[in-house]
Amino acid sequence: MSVRRLLIAILTLVAAASAADAHWLYDMYKSGDRPYFGVRLNGGYAFPLHVRYARTPVSSKANGYDIAVQGLFHAPIKYGFYAEPQIEAYYSGLKTAGVLSDEVIAENITSATMNNVGFRVPIALGWSCGFTGFRASIFTGPEFDFRLNTSFKPDHPTKIFNSTTARPLYGDYGVDLNLRSGIGFTFGQVYVGAAFVWKMCKITQSDYGAKRQRVALISVGYNFKNL
Repeated sequence: MSVRRLLIAILTLVAAASAADAHWLYDMYKSGDRPYFGVRLNGGYAFPLHVRYARTPVSSKANGYDIAVQGLFHAPIKYGFYAEPQIEAYYSGLKTAGVLSDEVIAENITSATMNNVGFRVPIALGWSCGFTGFRASIFTGPEFDFRLNTSFKPDHPTKIFNSTTARPLYGDYGVDLNLRSGIGFTFGQVYVGAAFVWKMCKITQSDYGAKRQRVALISVGYNFKNL
């Protein structure tokens, strides 16, 4: 076989492979999944900045844990795009860190804990692709954060931050608007993923507040049978 024929044969094989790959990529892009319900268990690290309680600055930052149980409905749109309304109940436990405010220092407080209970309503918009038994996705979207109860416990007795006198200032609730973005991987009906949540603005006043609410989450879950 001459060099010319060998080159022609190689180029033919490369062209055929390229065409096959292009067809496979197009099919992967065009293919979508079907609607389903799912559940998630989310756990992560919360590290808000400029924490306040009862109208009073507390510390420059805080850190702690955030756990949530979530339910969702996966609604495919077209070409791999989807919408996913979700709702989750959460509990977060925070402890002051960084620089304490002058008001806190004046009360001889050296640290304080803040525990929040509430629920969030993320509305994810994303895109997914994959093969039989496996899908990868990216998503982003707004999230409404409804805090139903905040408990504040300083390490030293104080009148200013006493929960029984602080709560009536705003009421024991609050609503924030957040942005949640992340990635996910589905293996069969099992889901694993990661997301980052940060506060965009507050909608209502509340006992607890943070200028920059930030939470990094890891998720595991299960998708029920396609509808």
